[in-house]
Amino acid sequence: MPEITPPTPHGDYLDRLMRRESFAALWPLFARATKPAKEMTESFSALVHLRPHLPSVGPFRVLHVGDGAHARTAALFAIKTRAENISVDPVINDEIVAGWRDEFGIERFAWRRARIEDAVEEIAALPPMPLFVTFVHAHVDVDAVLDRLPWCAAYTLACCCPGRQLSRRHRPERDDWDAGVLSDDRHFQVLVRLDRTDGATS
Repeated sequence: MPEITPPTPHGDYLDRLMRRESFAALWPLFARATKPAKEMTESFSALVHLRPHLPSVGPFRVLHVGDGAHARTAALFAIKTRAENISVDPVINDEIVAGWRDEFGIERFAWRRARIEDAVEEIAALPPMPLFVTFVHAHVDVDAVLDRLPWCAAYTLACCCPGRQLSRRHRPERDDWDAGVLSDDRHFQVLVRLDRTDGATS
């Protein structure tokens, strides 16, 4: 854990999201959450901290592990980036997610209703392109999942299980608390894999 005092939370991420035209499309998914502000700020933190590592040219893919029933982080990235997005969660609501995609004409947005452990081989076998990973709500062993993927950079947030939701094997490029995240544990990591060169940042 970083040897600092966690900062006082603030609402900057919500302000930034709610001022954008894209908020109208995102709200139907986030409104279904028990705590929409918490969910929005957690997903937006992933975007803020992973975006500097996303390629400025060429195709790339972002895998959103444990993204919940409504694939909200993948939805945010589909609207805010050029990424090919795949959300993986065993409780994804196919009807709601497909209806949202069709209603708002969202592209580069796919999902798998499965545990990541059962879908990882399929993901790894997709046509090659730089791969980035978010673990915003994932109750999985981050290191075990990353071991099975050809990833370039990853974002992980300790929303409730820090011992599993943060990496203990990779040295993070960022290891800090995000005051913009409105959840109990705002500790996040940005992991960058130095042995991969196919994810050149902008």
